Amino acid sequence: MKKVSFLLLVLSFAVLVNAQQSFEVMTKKPIAGSVITIEYMPRNTVLQGVKDFEGTAYLLEGGLPLAKAITLKQEGGIYRGTVKTNDTTRAVFFSFAKDDKQDNNNDSGYYTLLYNKHGEVVPGSQAAAALAFGNYGGIWQLKRNMQKATELNKNEFAVEGSRKKFRADYISYLAQSKDMEDQKVLHAVLSSRLQDATISEADLTQMKFLYQNTLKDKSMADSVGSLLKRQYPAASLQTELLTEWNNNKTLAGKEAVYKKFVTEIGPGTEPGKRRIESFKQMLATMHADSGNYEAAKKYLSAIQSNSAKANALNSIAWKLSGEGVNKKPLDVKTGLELSAQSLALIDMEKKLQAGKPSYLTSQQYIKSLGGSYHTFADTYATLLYHNGDYEKAYTIEKAAVEHFKRKDLSMNEAFALLVEKTKGSKAAQAELEKFFEEGKYTPAMKEQLKTLYIAGGKTEAQWTAYATNLEGLAYTKLKAELAKTMINIPAPQFALKDMSGKEVALSSLKGKTVIVDFWATWCGPCIASFPGMQMAVNKFKNNPDVVFLFIDSWENDSNRVQKVTEFIAKNKYSFNVLYDEVKSKDDETFAVIGDFKVEGIPTKFVIDRNSNIRFKTVGFSGSADAVVSELSAMIDMAGADSGVPVKKAF
Repeated sequence: MKKVSFLLLVLSFAVLVNAQQSFEVMTKKPIAGSVITIEYMPRNTVLQGVKDFEGTAYLLEGGLPLAKAITLKQEGGIYRGTVKTNDTTRAVFFSFAKDDKQDNNNDSGYYTLLYNKHGEVVPGSQAAAALAFGNYGGIWQLKRNMQKATELNKNEFAVEGSRKKFRADYISYLAQSKDMEDQKVLHAVLSSRLQDATISEADLTQMKFLYQNTLKDKSMADSVGSLLKRQYPAASLQTELLTEWNNNKTLAGKEAVYKKFVTEIGPGTEPGKRRIESFKQMLATMHADSGNYEAAKKYLSAIQSNSAKANALNSIAWKLSGEGVNKKPLDVKTGLELSAQSLALIDMEKKLQAGKPSYLTSQQYIKSLGGSYHTFADTYATLLYHNGDYEKAYTIEKAAVEHFKRKDLSMNEAFALLVEKTKGSKAAQAELEKFFEEGKYTPAMKEQLKTLYIAGGKTEAQWTAYATNLEGLAYTKLKAELAKTMINIPAPQFALKDMSGKEVALSSLKGKTVIVDFWATWCGPCIASFPGMQMAVNKFKNNPDVVFLFIDSWENDSNRVQKVTEFIAKNKYSFNVLYDEVKSKDDETFAVIGDFKVEGIPTKFVIDRNSNIRFKTVGFSGSADAVVSELSAMIDMAGADSGVPVKKAF
């Protein structure tokens, strides 16, 4: 009996320890406009043992979040801080981070609702928190949780006062709901809104979108469109001009639309201002592409935003550089002029912070501008290389390579050449060997290393052995890094039709390693990754135990099959393409991509022979060779490690 009691005591203590959360709002039931005190304990989080991490409070007030830096004071293992809310604040989220490590409470979020003086949750607080889980939380890397967002919204809009006061949020909630009753309510709410003679342009625009895309009611969408045109002719004209801009493929045609837009719409509204800025950037680029740099400079000088202007200048300068140290430049002199201006503008923006968005703290904004600066500096260094100014280029490129932690392959390639130009062959060979061991090299860098190696008196056979050894070291290191990201989760089962109409079921591929790549024809990163994916397909084409499936999803074109077929044929890809299907007639979200909980494409999954997901990667790694190396290592590891116990949830 005593043993049982002791065991219960131990279990109780364990529960108590586990109940001690890493984060606590010390200000109980905080009121809008008050100061909130928080305590954070990084023990048992991703930040355990990490020094100088940052705390950020995100004030949700109806629009984009307002980020405020939290000054954290350490007392033992506990960090304390405060944040002043505004009278308009409805909820506050907190996040703690250092570099690529971000603690969001295992995606449950650290947050507090706000209360009135009677201790009641203020109207709009739960809807604001729902927006964080459904959308805005991505700003601080909080994973989307629609179930949590729905739960908060249901609580919020159970009260009639909230349905009226926060009508736009209520309508958005109804539009996202898959419940047929909510769809009926949405119809009723929209019909009621149409009776309001003072309805705003924004409301009508939202309603037209909902009738057209959510409710699939073309008749009502056209009716609302007509009402929008009558009551807000400028909005209708803006839509017409945007259509005309998109349909016009010539520089002269787009310039004519731009002038009409400035004259008849103007920058009076924020959307109008943003559109004009976008037009200026596009026209500057088109003039530069045609060789008319004076006209390009005219549009560039008219861009208001420092960062937007710098981005446009760099884009043009990069093209003039030939887009790489191993390419032929188009116009080095003009490129250097424009590139230098882009760097000066970023330096100016760091001081002024005129374009800082609300959702970034001052420090976060400066950090993001630092990334832009070194990206643009790489362009400048490339142009300096072509101009023969190697010493200056070396210093600039070295800083850029170090800023991106030697992970940017294009920068590594430029730096390796500059090391050879400024420090000599031995230094260049040593640097290239490091890049090889890190697995961060390009074919051009391999060729450079080969040239240096053989120039030192070595034979082709010796080079082959040498390169094989270096690549083996890189591959071993890559696998060690990937091992940290391995998962073991049952893959959602699916059966989809391929381009010939044949059904392919994941269950039929058990015993094989399956690579599933979710993509769409409109997805730029997907398309950028495909040359590397084709190389990977070619590498494993004679291996019957490895299967690649390219699942086309999130297509927004009615001619989907034709578009996909033409895309694959045009690029001569030998991909086994499957078509993701919508869930039902009433629910047109794509089924399989939803089952895999994909939030962005391209997303790839490596599934082992027991149908368990072992790896998940999002985005494009930047080079075809990197894609092949990474996938090869994952396939190798998934095949060799299929007997690990499986987690029971995805």
